[in-house]
Parts: sequence; structure tokens; C-alpha cells
Amino acid sequence: FSIAELKKATNNFISSSEIGSGGYGKVYKGTLSTGEEVAIKRAQEGSLQGAGEFKNEIELLSRVHHRNLVGLIGFCYESGEQMLVYEYMPNGTIREHLPDRMEMLSWRKRLEIAVGSAKGISYLHELANPPIIHRDIKSSNILLDEKFVAKVADFGLSKLVPQTDGKGHVSTQVKGTLVRSIILFCTYICSHFPPYFSRDTWIQSII
Repeated sequence: FSIAELKKATNNFISSSEIGSGGYGKVYKGTLSTGEEVAIKRAQEGSLQGAGEFKNEIELLSRVHHRNLVGLIGFCYESGEQMLVYEYMPNGTIREHLPDRMEMLSWRKRLEIAVGSAKGISYLHELANPPIIHRDIKSSNILLDEKFVAKVADFGLSKLVPQTDGKGHVSTQVKGTLVRSIILFCTYICSHFPPYFSRDTWIQSII
């Protein structure tokens, strides 16, 4: 995509189209000329990568296709701008549904969300080539489409290529807020199950 196309899609990145932000930059909701709604992640100046690294990661991201991963539609690398264009997830993140809005979802739907996100992570670990270690799984990185199908997001860029320790071993060092998110998520889940389920639920949730 060109900068002009993405500016038009977001009304020149107007603040009202902003739907998220993070260490990498801001995310905007946009509408392409085809009418398709998309999410556009725009890098902030301090997080820009080298041209070779950025293009290499775009190539790798384009190989990752799974029902439970947010799909990459395209990118923009022009005039110092680095942007990724993803499919739009109208139901936001799991974090936005915890804890108040989760009551609106049936237990069956909650289970489907948990299984779906697990399938997405499993694909990254076992079927992606090369394997991808996410290292920042948390409720705000699991998105929900119009049918509440869970899709793992934010698995690209610096987290895409496995890190090594110099001896050919893949690093499994936890990044971001994974541990905190696991504790909060498991505590919430366990508090909503009968006491005799709590231990098994805690262990299963961590796994």
C-alpha cells in the first residue's frame, strides 16, 4: 500500500480512528477503497527497523496463515514510514471483555475462545517455518472477530524470528507481561469455577 492509500483509509490518521497503541506504535481502523475494513499498525519513530529487517519480516509474516491468527493483508514502507495492514477484528480483545463483559458470553463460547487461541499458538510453535516464539501472550493480544473466533495478534516484527543464545539454542525467555497476564487470567478463571475444579483449572490454564 502507498502512504496516500492508508491516509485516505484513516482520514489522514485522525485520532477518532485510533483503536489501540503499544510499544511499536498506534493502530488505526481504516476502510480501503474496496470497502474492506482493516487495522493499520503504524510504527512510531523510535521503533523503526532497518529496511532489510523489515522486509524480511514481511516475507515471513506472509507465510503465516491460520484461522486463529490475525491475517496480514499488506504493508507500507515509504518515506520513512513502516506500517502493517491487518484484517479488522470488530469485537476487540479478550482484555476488553474481562471481567464485566465476559458474562455476556456462554461458557461454550468462552471454551471455544480458549481452544482457538491455543490452536493459534500451537501453529506458531509447531507448524510455522521457522517456528515463532510469541513471548508476549496476554489478553490484549488475543482478538475476536465478528463471530468471536479468537485470533492471536502481535506475533510479528521483533518476536517473529527465534532468538538464539549463540550456541544454536532457541531462547524461551519471557518478554512483555506474560507472567502477570497468566496469573491474572488464571485467578479470574479459578474464581468462577467450583473449588474442586480450581487446581485442575489453574494448571490447565497455564498450559
